[in-house]
Amino acid sequence: MSLTFSTNFRKNIISFAWAWLGLLIFIGIMSLFSIWSMNRAYNDGAKISFNNNQLKTEVLSAEIHFKIQVQEWKNILLRGKNSMDRAKYFSGLEEEETLVTKHLEEAQKNCLALNLNALCKTIGTIRVEHQELGRIYKENLKNGSLENYEGIHKIDQNVRGIDRTLETHIDKIYESISHVEKNQLIATKQGLENRYHVLRKFIIIIMFFAISISAISLYSILRSTKN
Repeated sequence: MSLTFSTNFRKNIISFAWAWLGLLIFIGIMSLFSIWSMNRAYNDGAKISFNNNQLKTEVLSAEIHFKIQVQEWKNILLRGKNSMDRAKYFSGLEEEETLVTKHLEEAQKNCLALNLNALCKTIGTIRVEHQELGRIYKENLKNGSLENYEGIHKIDQNVRGIDRTLETHIDKIYESISHVEKNQLIATKQGLENRYHVLRKFIIIIMFFAISISAISLYSILRSTKN
């Protein structure tokens, strides 16, 4: 009788130990999965935030260099009578024009990486507008004269106000990007919270089953000792 009891008791203890080992392994795996899942969601959100910041930086840089480009154009009209000064400011105009183009190209690449198709299309339109503006500047400068006030005034009248439309479009695209960034941050935060609640609920259920199985195993051991 004692030998039978000892054998049954040992089997129950071993079963209990294996059950707990299995539960610990399962809980450990689920905990690691939960950490990985939250970390992945956080990293995805951080990547989106970084790309948004890069996009805003490129658009802002394009806007800043565009303002300088316009200023260089005004310098040509005001001080371009002298050939050396005209060459100096024209070189500055082309340099700023190149930088604006470069930043708009980078902005469009970042936009495509974020799958913001509508904004990408708008940036593409702005690039075309900027190229056309540069063409108009150079065409009027080529066909006009900076030797007297009448010639300068005529060139200025031909291009007056054409930079304002493009500047307004760049301002609006920057505002749109900021709005998209705000919405994406809210969506990322909400996604993390939802994932946290789901994982927490899942782990609580697992713990409940673990406690239940442990209770059943202990009850079996106690019952065998009583018998």
